[in-house]
Amino acid sequence: MIEAEVKALVRDPERVMAALETRAKGRAEVYEDTYYDTADGVLGRDDRELRVRTVHGPDATRSVLTYKGSRVDKVTGSKPEHETVVENPEAVHALLRGLGYAPSIAFSKRCRNYEFRAAGRPMLATLARVPELDGTFLELETMVKDDSDLSAALDDVRAVLRELGVNDDDLTNELYTDAVAARR
Repeated sequence: MIEAEVKALVRDPERVMAALETRAKGRAEVYEDTYYDTADGVLGRDDRELRVRTVHGPDATRSVLTYKGSRVDKVTGSKPEHETVVENPEAVHALLRGLGYAPSIAFSKRCRNYEFRAAGRPMLATLARVPELDGTFLELETMVKDDSDLSAALDDVRAVLRELGVNDDDLTNELYTDAVAARR
């Protein structure tokens, strides 16, 4: 699967949140992300990611292990993504360290998530704030089976962003990991 995602810096978060609330009920969550890499940084050099995410929601806490391959769309940064639910995140952290991976960076994101359908696709919109970074970001994504549908999916995502009042000038493909590392 490929995560067809576009990210933007939001200039008017309240307006965008109000527009999203007309599409779906928002869900407040806090993500605790730990990214792993080899000692020589081969995953980062190859533009790949290995992450353990623990999501703290209002009613439950859940964890997922995610692997993202190299970007298949340089403009948006969209990547192949493989994710699975983790029952015991501490065991997964220990397993990754035991396999020779080491935490490369960890940070939290305060998110408000909206799930809805647009252009016949399931969409996930996330308004995100990373305490170490300035501003509010909007991530809008849909999943596609392969890159034959990626361009059309990204067009659909961009159309929804325009409906939400997000301009092309606001788009970014900078990774949170890079931005947080630069701040530290």
